Amino acid sequence: MLGKTHFSVGMAAGLALCRPQSITMLVAGTALAGFGGIISDIDVGTSGAYNKVDRIIGWAVGTITGIVIADVIFHVGIYDRLMADSNIARIITGILAFLCICIFGMKQPHRSFMHSILALLGLGFFVYIIFPDVAPYFSIGFISHMVIDALNGKREKLFWPIGKGFALRMCSSNGLVNKLLFHISNLLVLILILTSRPVLFILINIRGLLQKIKYMYLMSCFRIQDIFILQVY
Repeated sequence: MLGKTHFSVGMAAGLALCRPQSITMLVAGTALAGFGGIISDIDVGTSGAYNKVDRIIGWAVGTITGIVIADVIFHVGIYDRLMADSNIARIITGILAFLCICIFGMKQPHRSFMHSILALLGLGFFVYIIFPDVAPYFSIGFISHMVIDALNGKREKLFWPIGKGFALRMCSSNGLVNKLLFHISNLLVLILILTSRPVLFILINIRGLLQKIKYMYLMSCFRIQDIFILQVY
């Protein structure tokens, strides 16, 4: 499937299964689920699709940048949550190990190591080392990639380095099924975000604030009316 489809399906799967309970996890978890959904395809460079690797790296950088911007501007608490569960040494160690696995994966044939259970366990573990709370989101996004890639014709070596791989051969990677998955997952992401606990909490607070403003406005109108009546009499 295409990268944008993997990103959307990863986010939808992460939100549906993890159900974030805070705005911090809604932002960080959704982003890491999408990141987990695309990271497997960094191995496409070995099949000649070098421009796709650039897009995947762009998605990854964009995801991390988005998280940082959201935390800096909107103060959603990602940095505080990260440092509460981790420390600088763990973060540096985890990032270096994660990058080493990705560099190794980039040099392997497409749909081999980076589409395997071994890669899932390795990358998922080091995401846990970096930021424990988002590891389930990343892992679910990664699994969603392997699941929907199994629908088309090219084999996935799920049990790398053994076995010839697995493919259901039900559809092409850029056909109708890919388009349906992209649009359905986007719709699902929107629904899951809008119905999530943190967003509902924000909406309830906004509703309460609007009701308070309305009450204050009505009270001011009554006071003006009373003053007018007193002046008349």
